[in-house]
Amino acid sequence: MTGPDRETASLAGSADERTAPFAWLPGPLGSLGGLTRIPLYRSSFALVLTTAANAGLGLIFWTLAARLYSTEEVGRGAAAVTALQLASMIGCTGLTPALVRLLPPSRAGTRRLVLGTYAAGVSVAVLAGLCVIVATSLGVKPLAVPGYVYLLAIPIFALFTLQDGVLIGLRREGLVPVENAAYGIAKIALLIAFSTVGAWGIFVSWSTTALLLVIPVNILLFLRFIPVHSARDSESDKEFSAGDIVRFAGGNHVSGLLMALPDFLMPIIVLQAAGAHENAFFYAAWSLVWPLRLIASNIANAFTAQAAEDDNRSRDLMMKAGLLTLAIFAPLVLFLTLGAHPLLRYLFGPEYAENGDLVMRLLAPGLLGSAFLSLAVAFARVKRQVARLLFLSVTYTAISLPLAIALISWQGIDGAGMAWLLSQAAVAVIAVAVWSLGLFRGTARPMAIDE
Repeated sequence: MTGPDRETASLAGSADERTAPFAWLPGPLGSLGGLTRIPLYRSSFALVLTTAANAGLGLIFWTLAARLYSTEEVGRGAAAVTALQLASMIGCTGLTPALVRLLPPSRAGTRRLVLGTYAAGVSVAVLAGLCVIVATSLGVKPLAVPGYVYLLAIPIFALFTLQDGVLIGLRREGLVPVENAAYGIAKIALLIAFSTVGAWGIFVSWSTTALLLVIPVNILLFLRFIPVHSARDSESDKEFSAGDIVRFAGGNHVSGLLMALPDFLMPIIVLQAAGAHENAFFYAAWSLVWPLRLIASNIANAFTAQAAEDDNRSRDLMMKAGLLTLAIFAPLVLFLTLGAHPLLRYLFGPEYAENGDLVMRLLAPGLLGSAFLSLAVAFARVKRQVARLLFLSVTYTAISLPLAIALISWQGIDGAGMAWLLSQAAVAVIAVAVWSLGLFRGTARPMAIDE
């Protein structure tokens, strides 16, 4: 069997191969076991497990923070963590999906691609961090930690963000939930250990734990996984020039940055407009809802990695990814909407439930629109339709930021929930119109030097 045939067989598989090993399981269990034989679903389940681990352990983290730290410290610490994530997002948002898209078919150039992406992501993230420090010196409320501590943490967190993209692109996604679970557990331990130093403890627990994971994971990547991937025998190898990588990653980076920026700015906007006390109540609801959007992002990443090696099956894979996303998010949104008050009361306390109940009920349905957008963006990314990516991202930013500022100024933290829900719904409708009318389709140019 030739390289492409072998790859296609591996991706598709026969019906017997997908279900036979689990035929003995009863009813739904047998069906679920059969689904894990499909590469897209197996990768998706591994990455969804990552989101579950992050959400569960993140929930424990912020629940403990609400009990170990004052409301003011939680608000300031949450804003500092958001600023760290913001700098990392600015540096890495478009580069992570570029790694997922470009690594699967690459071989000899894999190490160069990873190192170049690391250098670009860290450089842009540090530059973004410097801008944050300048902003704090010009009147924006200061971070919970000194500027030099914040700046030192940025390269660490940027590498921590990018290494997941490398693992997925190298088809080692099974390690991603293990890595993230270790991060969540260690972060909680440090939160407790640093509880006497105020808001510092929240920030340092995030950054120090990232360092503890970056070192061993990258040793494993460069000494084991990248050499194995580079040595794979395949007739469909593609080596990318620096220009190819810059064009693809650049368009995706601008698109991803614009799409993610409003969400990362939301807690900071709340902090500035409503104060640290109100931001603590908002962030309690935000920490329960917003991380769950990563379920759709991870399914989209699994779809991207699979379709990158077999573009002819992209529509079929997209349908499977969409059905999986709907099956997960429909009951999840219902649970979060109906259970907002008891969840906040049990996890954070009566004051958080009283003040964050409505905002959580507004945030939860927005997950459906966010999930739809993640899949639409992934499909455009696989087809290299950069014009569509840029249009959707510019539209989302143009709608989200003014809406958030206006509604938060008018309705406080409840306005933040309204803004997120309305912006997700509006851009989802616009995305449907773009695809239905065939707008901004563009033509994907060949990216590979050697086919």
